[in-house]
Amino acid sequence: MEEILKIVISYVIPTILGGGIGIISTKLKKNKSKDEAIELGVQALLRNELIRRYREYEAKGEISILDKENMEAMFEQYKNLGGNGTVKHMMDEMFELPIKIIK
Repeated sequence: MEEILKIVISYVIPTILGGGIGIISTKLKKNKSKDEAIELGVQALLRNELIRRYREYEAKGEISILDKENMEAMFEQYKNLGGNGTVKHMMDEMFELPIKIIK
């Protein structure tokens, strides 16, 4: 009986633990990959919306204070997700537009 316990402790338990760790590691890598894809997707959606609205407000020649605040909030999250300087240049131009007074 003692010999069987030594075998179990020496070989079986490490094998089971190693397999479990391998499965967990694979699952974590898959989740990390999925998380990165979600972040990149959100970044792409924010970029698209920022550019679309930039064109809209640029064509109007003005922006409301609420729209400006919304654009600033979206742009901040875009930057936090690693957004680039091209959109920053567009936002700088847009934030120089006259503020539309809402009555």
